[in-house]
Amino acid sequence: MDPFEAAVYAALDGWPGGTIFLAAVSGGADSTAMLTALAALRQEKGFRLRVIHVEHGIRPEEESKGDARAVEALCKKLDVPCRVISVPKGRVAAVAASGGLGIEAAARHFRMRALRREARRLGADWILTAHTRDDVLETILMRVLRGSGPAGLALMPRGRRFAGTRGFLLRPLLDITRREVLEYLEEKGLPYRTDSTNKDISFLRNRIRLKLVPLLDEFFPSWRGSLLTLAETQALTAELLASEARERLPWEKDGSGRELSLKLGEEDFLKAPQIIREEAIFAGVDMLLTFGQLAEQTGTCRKQKAPKRSTLRRMVSEGVSGDLGPARLVKQKGVVTLITSRKFRGERGFTLLIKEAGDYTLKMKAQQKNLGLHVGANAAFNAAFHARLPLVLRNYREGDRLFQGGHKRRFSDILKADACSENGIITACDAEGTAAFIAVGRGGEIMVRGRDTALKDGSPEYMGVYIDV
Repeated sequence: MDPFEAAVYAALDGWPGGTIFLAAVSGGADSTAMLTALAALRQEKGFRLRVIHVEHGIRPEEESKGDARAVEALCKKLDVPCRVISVPKGRVAAVAASGGLGIEAAARHFRMRALRREARRLGADWILTAHTRDDVLETILMRVLRGSGPAGLALMPRGRRFAGTRGFLLRPLLDITRREVLEYLEEKGLPYRTDSTNKDISFLRNRIRLKLVPLLDEFFPSWRGSLLTLAETQALTAELLASEARERLPWEKDGSGRELSLKLGEEDFLKAPQIIREEAIFAGVDMLLTFGQLAEQTGTCRKQKAPKRSTLRRMVSEGVSGDLGPARLVKQKGVVTLITSRKFRGERGFTLLIKEAGDYTLKMKAQQKNLGLHVGANAAFNAAFHARLPLVLRNYREGDRLFQGGHKRRFSDILKADACSENGIITACDAEGTAAFIAVGRGGEIMVRGRDTALKDGSPEYMGVYIDV
């Protein structure tokens, strides 16, 4: 047996004949190699194989449709049933903007939802994704840079259960490196697709893969083994802390559905070590999200809504109540309570989706102004900015940040005038995140602050958005 195929089978060993595997295939190197190996193994090992490809609609249509056609052609060659799911163009960007997510997180939400639905439709026992050992290391580096705690730094699990399906998600390539994937494809003479956004360093993972990893390879050649050891240690630490938090600070449910809250005694809470208090709050927020209270309202996957540890730590150490993002921590009358944050209840504000060049009108109710928006090829004056299409304009939120001068900055950090209130600010978002802040001053003047776009001016991918009152 081919060594690559043997490694893939080793990750699947032990499942009875007739097991149905649903493989998520993008057309890239990793998933192409996984599908080819699975197709070679299925008859000998007696399992059934199905494929799903999700077209997210966030890249140029020619490239996105080309990926789908390539996957369908490979499946036809391998005699594997394939289904292509297409997300309406602009939908991912709209959800990213309305839910406060990055474009990658929103795309992941749609992809995982499609996988779960297809697994239910087929009665699949396992959903297979092509994450490799390199993906594991990149993810750990991302979480180190974001300040994750022990659970975030733990190894990516080989499998996990999907709520609402009979099966699990399984990653059979976790012990295989990207180099081994490419060697297998070369040996088999198999072509694969390359996502153009993989070279876009505005995404953190790409900056790590293209910039940081080569430096680590050059100056710290043993970093991979050291990082995996760290992750294994953090997994054990996370398990211990979670167990201690459940035992020492068990949450009591109050209410149900949208009105569900979690409570525990403040005295017990304050007696526990700070790290246990932090872990208990994380567990409580996860309970609220798991019961669907927030996922149902925001349309986003719950993993993306975890509170920042830095925010949580400040509140725990200072003993204050406050907003954690998806939930609110309240301490009063000897009780610590976790409830859904107000900003996730009911209507969250307007959203205007711009899919193509043209003229648009947006009414700013807070200031009784109509903004005229012209989306065209260039933006040559102050009340304008550059952005990719599709573009989403929505109400400003406290967590919105704009990349300027090498830093992410809030509107108040960029424009400290009292000419407008927070309710009168518009946030413009595209596939790369926040594209601009827009506000109308008391004198009727337009204030626009766009992100740094010096290297992108003139690019056909970036439209100019002209603004007038």
